[in-house]
Amino acid sequence: MKKIILTILVALGQLVFAGGDVLAKERLNIVFIFSDDHSFEAISAYGGRLKDVAPTPNLDRIANEGIRFDNCFVTNALCGPSRAVIQTGKHSHLNGFLENHHVFNGDQQTFPKILQKGGYQTALIGKWHLGSDPQGFDLWNVLPGQGTYYAPEFRTPAGKVEGKPGEYVTEAVVDKSIAWLKGGRDKKKPFMLMVQHKAPHRFWLPPVKYLKEYTSKHYPEPKNLFDDYKGRGTPAQTQDMTLRVTMDLALDNKMVPFRQDRMNAAQRKEWNEVYDGIRARVLKERPQGDDLVRWKYQRYMADYLACIKSLDESVGVLLDYLDESGLAKNTVVIYASDQGFFLGEHGWFDKRFMYEESLRTPLLVRWPGVARAGTVNKYMVSNLDFAQTFLDIAGLEIPADMQGRSLKPLFQGEKPAEWRESIYYHYYCFPEYHAVRRHDGVRNSRYKLMHFYDLDEWELFDLEKDPREMRSVHDSAQYAEVLKHMKGELARLRKQYKVPPAPKLRKGKTLFPPWPEFGTFEVGLGNGGWISLFDGKTLKGWRQPGPSPLTQIAPNKSIKVVNGEIHLSPSPKVFYLHKRSFTDFILELETKMPPSDFDSGVGFRCVLPKGKNLPRGFQSEISDIRSGGIFDIGVGWVHPAEKQDEIDAFVKRTGTFFNPKGWNQVRIRCQGSRIQTWVNGQLSSDIENATHKRGAIGLQHNAKTGIYRFRNIRIRELEAE
Repeated sequence: MKKIILTILVALGQLVFAGGDVLAKERLNIVFIFSDDHSFEAISAYGGRLKDVAPTPNLDRIANEGIRFDNCFVTNALCGPSRAVIQTGKHSHLNGFLENHHVFNGDQQTFPKILQKGGYQTALIGKWHLGSDPQGFDLWNVLPGQGTYYAPEFRTPAGKVEGKPGEYVTEAVVDKSIAWLKGGRDKKKPFMLMVQHKAPHRFWLPPVKYLKEYTSKHYPEPKNLFDDYKGRGTPAQTQDMTLRVTMDLALDNKMVPFRQDRMNAAQRKEWNEVYDGIRARVLKERPQGDDLVRWKYQRYMADYLACIKSLDESVGVLLDYLDESGLAKNTVVIYASDQGFFLGEHGWFDKRFMYEESLRTPLLVRWPGVARAGTVNKYMVSNLDFAQTFLDIAGLEIPADMQGRSLKPLFQGEKPAEWRESIYYHYYCFPEYHAVRRHDGVRNSRYKLMHFYDLDEWELFDLEKDPREMRSVHDSAQYAEVLKHMKGELARLRKQYKVPPAPKLRKGKTLFPPWPEFGTFEVGLGNGGWISLFDGKTLKGWRQPGPSPLTQIAPNKSIKVVNGEIHLSPSPKVFYLHKRSFTDFILELETKMPPSDFDSGVGFRCVLPKGKNLPRGFQSEISDIRSGGIFDIGVGWVHPAEKQDEIDAFVKRTGTFFNPKGWNQVRIRCQGSRIQTWVNGQLSSDIENATHKRGAIGLQHNAKTGIYRFRNIRIRELEAE
């Protein structure tokens, strides 16, 4: 009898773990720590140029106690799409989330749902950024949109939780995660915890406690900080992500008091003590040209790496809790980011491109007793593999339609006989912020091939001889066989992953729908959040300001709906406004008009002052004169200014954008004070102007002859940056 009792006690003892948890011994816990825009250069375990000036001891701890993966890549270097790939284990074209403005279909198969069915408790805390509510989680506590660094708000199934004064987002995410581990979960079940950080996403607002330390340092420059892009094609030469031009002195470099409304008084005081001094020095010195680029880089690195410091510190707090509670013994800890990030390489910041700094993401894994400490893994892996990996660790069946491979064998130190020799990449979002052209491509251990299919331009890089990707060898006879092989590999991966063929873009056809053509111009979130402003049949929602010299002909004669188009008849001037108002948005439409001497365009952020018939707001010119230029209605030109040299330069640059014989695609993006306009996929204007902050969309025609035609008018509201 005593022997039987002893046997039972031993068996029970095998189920008891530290902290009073009762778990099946073979059921492993998973903690997935996920950051936003974290370059591998900013983790000292990777040995990059910043390792001595900005060490990350706690992230290094994961690598030192486990595995550092040197060749982890993403399938689509953008925040939301990367997250959707991880949720589904499928490429963007299959999970339906190709761009940040799309809305994730949470009804589809995801790994958290499978974990739940398999007996796991699941929790998601921090950044979500997929538009819809999370599914498959016992607890979710997420940041609205991008979230804020200071006094962050959180969304829960019960509603919004207001931000706490004095709280910092990175610390808040970890505090909530540990609180759930301590008392919010069912300790009889294994768990999957996703710790999703906002940091170090733009605009890089560090905690005040690190400001003095990081603003006092000098950061090594990348060797290609002053890249001239001569060794690459149109996409690298026409992007909009340079420190020199795109990085905003006021916002990115904190030359104005920025977003201090969420700081408490003490934080605001400490912040201004540091940045007021920086502002004073730069205004006195007034660096120009390359010196200004260098100054921007130093300021950028100070803010970015101070955010990383807080992130690293939070990782240490979480690791310490796992160790002290005894959970570490049975918990796999995985650290990764949604993509890499340019830290001045090529003179850039941001991501999106298939170049290495954007394509590679850090991946660090700790699995006590299994993952050999200090291991460096060189296999080619991807965020496409994460869903399968989580399920495999949990001992659950992996659905056959997931497209990656489980990394569990690599975590266990195995060397699979057959592993992938190349990875596939696809970026869809153009025209969009930073003006990176749509492209797909393939990378193997030595070579990388990219196809910018809208332009039918190719780039091929020999990464062994040219690791910084400064010169494409696509046209080199020496690489003819390599090119043939890589094109064959690209074709093979497109087929393997069921990638639809690229659309054949012809003059006059819309450039806006991504590859594959995603949705229609119909109302509703099912089309990625796009709202139609014209139903193609009626003028519902549109109005004329009223009888005045501006509207000298009757409404029923000046405007008609013909074959799914709005037609504005010739008149001295005619203006129509939509009833809805918008602040931050992307507006897209198509328009056609005959060549004429006119002043016509698309109004935005327009309001009609009381007792007036002429709206106030902005107008984007759509003509063969200043195509995509911006006018302040009733005041005068904003861009180009009324200076002949500026007008001449603008016309010289944009003169070929407008198609006088066919349909023209127009895109207007407003976010905060930043206004951008595109005509036929070409960036016309990119300015800062906060004169008008909210208002309606308008259609204006001022000509003596010809019909001004509009169709496919749609808008998508944006989150504040």
